[in-house]
This record gives sequence, C-alpha cells and structure tokens, in this order.
Amino acid sequence: MRLKVPRFLDLEDKMIGPLTLKQFLFLIVGGGVSFVIWYLFNLWAFIIISIPIVGFFGSLAFLKVNGRPFLNFVSSILNFVTKPRLYIWKKEK
Repeated sequence: MRLKVPRFLDLEDKMIGPLTLKQFLFLIVGGGVSFVIWYLFNLWAFIIISIPIVGFFGSLAFLKVNGRPFLNFVSSILNFVTKPRLYIWKKEK
C-alpha cells in the first residue's frame, strides 16, 4: 500500500486572506503603535517616528534573510550582542 507523504510542512496556513496569522498580527501591532504615535505627536514627528516602526514591523511580517524569517535574524543578532563570548586562542595547561 502506498502512503501519501505530505509536502510543504514548513509552510504556515494562510488565515486572513493571503497572510498568515503571524504576519497579520505583526501588521496590526505596527499599525497600532503608529496609531498611538499619531495621537501623541504632531505631523512631522509622527512621520519621522512611524516610518522606521512601520518598516520594522513590515520587515518582521514579510522579509526573509537567507530563507529564514526576519524575526529569527533579529533574535540571532540580539543573542550575539547580549551573550558573553569566550575566545580561546591557545589552551592553557
């Protein structure tokens, strides 16, 4: 008897239109933060502050670096910066 092996196990299900749930939540959080900034600051400060924030959350939702999600890339950078590193050039006896 032949069994069908599922393909594309690493793909997430599309929940909201063409977006996965994670992508949708990243976009909602970025829009929500931008909305709060709209009410706290004037127009020029809103534009200057919200463009990087919306860009970051858009990158979290859609960008892939070396085939991995941008969130994994950001967490790898934070781990590299915050964790101590031990470089051993010559072993001491």
